[in-house]
This record gives sequence, structure tokens and C-alpha cells, in this order.
Amino acid sequence: MFYISKLFLEFLARILFHVKIYGRENLSAPPYIIVSNHASYVDPTLIGMLRRWNNVAFLAKKEFFGPPVLRAWFRSVGCIEVDRENGVAGLRKALRALKHGRSVAIFPEGTRSADGSLQEAKSGAGFLVLRAGVPVVPVYIHGTQKALPKKGGIHYGAEISARAGRPVTVEEFKPFYEGKDYNGAAALVMERIAVLKESVEKY
Repeated sequence: MFYISKLFLEFLARILFHVKIYGRENLSAPPYIIVSNHASYVDPTLIGMLRRWNNVAFLAKKEFFGPPVLRAWFRSVGCIEVDRENGVAGLRKALRALKHGRSVAIFPEGTRSADGSLQEAKSGAGFLVLRAGVPVVPVYIHGTQKALPKKGGIHYGAEISARAGRPVTVEEFKPFYEGKDYNGAAALVMERIAVLKESVEKY
């Protein structure tokens, strides 16, 4: 089901929008955590396009798992249910997935940005990063807030892109292990996404 869904969603994205993907070379051997800004429901599809044929577990809010049909689909493609009020159980499931060699994708901001601006990361992202002890690949997604905005319809032909940056190594997170500085680790993640954003907006 994962690969069928991936093919369909990628095909749909390319039909509706002008899509560009950069930095696939920065996604090497799993497991690792993909961290990305979030502005639209199109974003997971772009991350899937970065990953080519490799499966990745997405953390998704529990509201998506309500209707039986959607719940069955989200589970069949390997999404991990997260309660935004108390996300510990979801984060522990993500840690188990990483332990078994599967990569995990998260949106550290926790919700979509209405205008595409970067938001402060939630501490849960830092918790996952420090507990997992795997490389973290920052991704900046551009233009999806216009292509499929948080409030509004589809803007056909909009230019959207995803750019993966250099992985943040476990060594780079070491200063945050002492004192379990989850907020500091989450802030570093957003800093790396901001660097990618700046490089994209220069051109």
C-alpha cells in the first residue's frame, strides 16, 4: 500500500504543480530523522519524493486516524499516530521504528504555517532527536503554502520544491545531552532549516 500510495500522490503532485526536488544525495543509509518545515498537506508527498522508494514513517496527528477508512489507510502506509496534547506514546513508537532501521519524518513546528514563515519547534522534536541518537536531515519545503494553503483551494501550476540539507550529526547534538536540553536541540533543527530557507530565497 505504501508504494501504491506514493506513486499516486507523486503523480498527482506533478500534475497539479511544478515540482522540483534537491539534495537527495544528503539522504544516505537509514535510519535517520527527516525534519521539515510545514505549510501544507502537500509537504509529506514532497518528502516522499526526496526519499525515492525508501519507506519512511511519518508522525501524524491523531485526528487523521478518526474516520475508519482514513485510519486504515494511514496505518497501512506506516504513519505513527501522535496526540499533540500528550505525544509521548507517539514519540516512543517513532523511537522503536528507528531502532529497527526505519527512518522517521517529523514536522518540528507541530502545525502548518499559514504564510510559510518558520515557527518555533516543539520540545518533542528535541526529545526524539536526543533519544534516537541518529543523524538528522533538515529539509526546507518552499511554496506549498501558496499551492495548497491552510485556508483556501488548490492553486494549479504553483511552483513548489523540497531541498534536503547536510545531515546534522549526533556529535553536533552533544551539547544538548547534558541537562536533557530538548528545546535547544529542537532550536538547532530549526536553525538548519532556516539556513536552507535563506539559500533558496537568494535565487
